[in-house]
Amino acid sequence: MIVSSDRQRGKYNRKSKSVALVSYEGKNKTEKIYFNNFSNRENDFILQVVPGNETDPINLVKQTIKKINELGLDLESDDKAFCIFDTDTQVQKNKQIVEAIKLAESYNIKVITSCPCFEIWFLLHYEYTTGFLDNNSVIDKLKSHNKKYEKNYNIFPDIKNKVNMAIENAKKLEQYQLENNKDKHSVDANPHTNVYEVIEEIS
Repeated sequence: MIVSSDRQRGKYNRKSKSVALVSYEGKNKTEKIYFNNFSNRENDFILQVVPGNETDPINLVKQTIKKINELGLDLESDDKAFCIFDTDTQVQKNKQIVEAIKLAESYNIKVITSCPCFEIWFLLHYEYTTGFLDNNSVIDKLKSHNKKYEKNYNIFPDIKNKVNMAIENAKKLEQYQLENNKDKHSVDANPHTNVYEVIEEIS
């Protein structure tokens, strides 16, 4: 891994805070709005929320690797990197996801997927469901619980006290998909999200 001059000068040495890098698809402002709520907290790390310009899993991972090198992060030590993207519902995306995960794992990047979309994480703050969902049905269900919700709405203040329930529901849903022989990162594991893995790290 390339080590930047800032790292060499000690900008990110072990005496300072570690870095948690969160990257996501460029078209998705929902993730940016949500994760920005964690930026100003008193944490043991610096949260870097990085929107990518890429919209496919493989190029998003490549862009994440580029950012890791720019920041001189050490993912074999205390720094962490999460690459977040939606699986959507198109089966042909499975091949891209498999290749993206393989590349990410070679750099110690944690892949975070949501099927069909990131908003399933929000929905799990309100209910547990195993039924097949497309993007529109996730939003409709979410609005049935929170009438204020719309794209680019900062839902965090409304759900921050429900996060433990969301984590429990997400883990339960993950177990359900595994018991039904579904790859949790695939389009077939609908619905599913492992966003909880990021939240457990940065909360």
